[in-house]
Amino acid sequence: MAIRPFMGDVVLTSAARTATASSGPVAAPGQASVAVLLVHCSAASGTTPTLDVALEQSADGTSWSAVTGGGATQLTAAGNRIATAGITANYVRATATIGGTTPSFTFSATIAFLQG
Repeated sequence: MAIRPFMGDVVLTSAARTATASSGPVAAPGQASVAVLLVHCSAASGTTPTLDVALEQSADGTSWSAVTGGGATQLTAAGNRIATAGITANYVRATATIGGTTPSFTFSATIAFLQG
């Protein structure tokens, strides 16, 4: 597999978030068969805060389903995570689920593609 000649698309820009969020759709390039999700969290607060970021895919950019194995390991504090998963659809997006009592996470998410 070869990585595409770009560093990836930042799909969720760095910002403080307190609720679930989803990025817009990113078109998977022609022969892409693997999506890479990179999560950078610079701050976390609240009581037992949790951040789960995962990949979803769609054939048409409107109806979404989870990508098997496309979830990054849960964050409860500042840190970085990566997930790599096979994709079969034309579009991919990142979803972030935030939990805990008064949670807040400052984070960004990037999606890159590998071609098989």
